[in-house]
Amino acid sequence: MTTIRFIFLFLSIALYSCGQKSIKHKINPEAVRLNNKIIPLVPFTDNPDSCRKALLFLDSATTIDRNDFLAYNNKLMFLYGLKQYNKAIKTVDEMLRLRPNAHDLYTMKGSFYERIGDTVSSKKCFQKSLAICDKVLDTMMKTNRDYMMFVIDKSVNMIMLGDSAKANNILQTLYDNQPDDSVFDNPNDSVFDNADKKFILSFMHKSKAELLQPKPDTTESVSHPEK
Repeated sequence: MTTIRFIFLFLSIALYSCGQKSIKHKINPEAVRLNNKIIPLVPFTDNPDSCRKALLFLDSATTIDRNDFLAYNNKLMFLYGLKQYNKAIKTVDEMLRLRPNAHDLYTMKGSFYERIGDTVSSKKCFQKSLAICDKVLDTMMKTNRDYMMFVIDKSVNMIMLGDSAKANNILQTLYDNQPDDSVFDNPNDSVFDNADKKFILSFMHKSKAELLQPKPDTTESVSHPEK
């Protein structure tokens, strides 16, 4: 069975929300239990009944604990499966309440607005995300482990805002500056060669529509708190 990878091509990166202080959160054991109940349902995000069942668990988790960021994050894949984009936007707003400077959340919110045809609101979200990326990159060293991801996210926002040419130039420079991986003695390890370059290439010369297109896959990932 082919399942849908919730995270769009440009959001295949895990949520960072880097460099900010979120609300101090004490994990609620019951919320953890409810989050864990959705794990068997993750491979079935293309099944409406499975999505609705998972959302019942997650709605209960966020009712118990309004600061359960992971539960909100988990909700998104099932809301996406049901194409309930308005509810997804409200869920992202709850996540932004907890992490107001998370540039990736603004990009995600913008993508949902795009899907309901609200290009005015989506533009504001992409602009907000781009502004955060630029502010971070202004002071971030290129040797920082997050530098590549912020540059990619910046470029994606630019594409969504209609500046594809400049975005692709930025991605090309980033690509050219990545070292070639040639440290593997075992030929079977060659799949990992130039992983960063391959990842950057996956965003280059993509249209806005292509970035919004979900990528089919046979695996899913789900965030859940530690017990």
